[in-house]
Amino acid sequence: MSQLKKYVDPLLLGSIVVLLIIGVFMVASSSWGEGLKEFGDGTYYFKRHIVYLIVGMMACVVGYIIPLKTLRNLAIPLWVVSMILCLALYTRLGVTVNGATRWLAIPKTHFQFMPSDLLKYASIFFVAHLCTVHRKGGRRGGFLPILAVIGASAGIVIIEDFSSASVIAISLMSMFFISDMSFSELMTILFLGMVGIYGFVLRVPYRLKRLTSFINPFDDIANTDWQLANSLYSIGIGSITGVGYFNSYQTFNRLPEAYNDFIFAVIGQEFGLIGSTFVIIFFTLFIARGFQTVRRQDKLYEKLVATGIVVSIGFQAFFNMGVAVGLLPVTGLTLPFISYGGTALVLVMGMSGILLRLSAKGASR
Repeated sequence: MSQLKKYVDPLLLGSIVVLLIIGVFMVASSSWGEGLKEFGDGTYYFKRHIVYLIVGMMACVVGYIIPLKTLRNLAIPLWVVSMILCLALYTRLGVTVNGATRWLAIPKTHFQFMPSDLLKYASIFFVAHLCTVHRKGGRRGGFLPILAVIGASAGIVIIEDFSSASVIAISLMSMFFISDMSFSELMTILFLGMVGIYGFVLRVPYRLKRLTSFINPFDDIANTDWQLANSLYSIGIGSITGVGYFNSYQTFNRLPEAYNDFIFAVIGQEFGLIGSTFVIIFFTLFIARGFQTVRRQDKLYEKLVATGIVVSIGFQAFFNMGVAVGLLPVTGLTLPFISYGGTALVLVMGMSGILLRLSAKGASR
């Protein structure tokens, strides 16, 4: 154990490993029905998930060994490329799924990915760089550049992806906050944020209806409430101990995105309150040890990067589980480490590699 502590925080690593193992088992169960329906193979998504998991492990290793100085040097190019890819959503390359254009298709291939996933983390490195340049040593400069990057990063995706925009805004705001944000700066950002939400969400009837449908999840089950109603039904069936592994019949045509956005509902049905609590405990452990890692950093840039990664992953997990139990509006966020793999899993594991590197106090960076 002492040797392990030289290189990583064992509790942080353990929480990640346990969540990944849960993900493997739950993707196998939750995707079985969809795999049979679409491809005649119940293991179709499971096999693909394993491939993404292996790629994610390699990304984790890369994240662990790559110097943070290199990431800082690449911060601006990565952010610019991410913004360009997000802008490409509004061209013919954008793929519309369930009424929202969040996916980007690579020409002449079958590969699709969400550029907001890349922007989510590229913006962390960029804002960390700006805060370090302008706020180091007790200074309070650079408010407008930092505000512009936060606004542009969240604003470019809020039209089609309110949930991802929220994760981006919260994680970047938390970084700015610990870089000695003043009260006037906080009030300015909150005011502009409310103006943006009013303009992009509250004044658009169909977006407002979608975001408020969770208040009464059973008044329009055939349309806007279909996903949430079936999610709550699944969790309710699971009760305390669950119906058993692979026994969730809600995954057969009743619960959309069962292996992705609503995988927590499947956990609740198959393993009940006990299983759901188990998952929450390990996400809580991840967040707690993540903030312990933040506290250990003696350099501002490293402290900000660690904060951004922990808040981004932690808030996304909270948002996903909150949606599944009806506490938050239905959106398209996956459950980190657990939902069916793809670029989201690969990127979150890459970021976890960086966090694990930072978790070893005194380790060479």
